[in-house]
Formats: sequence, C-alpha cells, structure tokens
Amino acid sequence: MAARGVRSEGENHQLRRGLSPLDEPHDFDDIPVPTDGSKGAEQAIKFARRNDATLHALYATDMGDADSVAVPSDIAQTRNRLEKRGESFVSEIEDLADDAGVDCVTMVRANTPVEAILEYVDDHDIDLVVMGKRGRSDSDKPLIGSIPCSPPENP
Repeated sequence: MAARGVRSEGENHQLRRGLSPLDEPHDFDDIPVPTDGSKGAEQAIKFARRNDATLHALYATDMGDADSVAVPSDIAQTRNRLEKRGESFVSEIEDLADDAGVDCVTMVRANTPVEAILEYVDDHDIDLVVMGKRGRSDSDKPLIGSIPCSPPENP
C-alpha cells in the first residue's frame, strides 16, 4: 500500500481505468453511512455489497441551542419532528440497501452529528465510515463540509 497521499503504480492504473480504491473488496463487516437526507448513500451501499458488509444508516437529531431558548413543549415537538425526519432518511437508505441485497441497520441518535458518529463508531467497533463531502445545507460549496472534516480530527 502506498503512503498517504502517494499512489502506487497499481492505484494509478485503477484511477486511469475509472476505478477508485473503494471499488475493490476489503475486509469490512460494518459500514456506517451518516446521513442528513442528502443523496449519495448509493456508493456506500455498493461498497457494502462488494464487502458482504452490513450498512448502518445513521442520523443525528441535533437540537443545537433549542433546549436553552425554547419552552419545554416546543422542545418536545421539535425533538419529535427531528426524530421523524431522521427515521424517514434512514428508512430511505434501508430501502435502497434492501433493493441491492445489503443488510442494513438504522439508527437515529440525539446528539450533534460529529458526536453521534464518533459514539456510534466507538460503540460498534467500526473501522470505516462512508460519508459524502457535502450535505443538504452546503450543497453549493466546492470543498469538504464541516461534518466530514470533523470525525478524523477527533480520534
């Protein structure tokens, strides 16, 4: 395997053929794909199928500062709406995975996205997380978003 940032001749050949290193099977049993409802889980599903792995669709219900500025009934209603929204997003991924013949587990967690991902990875002894470079809130930005950048910086 080549050092980080340096491609071996075999990797360059794969890239010229239009393949990425993720196109080859690896030894992963569980692959979480955090979602905010953005499209893009198809790549994670393909990778899980190639590895005969279980896909874990994860959504974080981030309440932000709502707990400190809203009245209790509003907090409960907001939390309920976010949970239903998250359940809809992970169910959509579960349906796509089922159509592709991939086992899928869904989880909606109350936390910030970064903390929810890190906790889930730790709780389930995960080796790989598949996430898109942009989400729903920053689809027009050309660079990697704040959530994909955060987990690697927080071992």
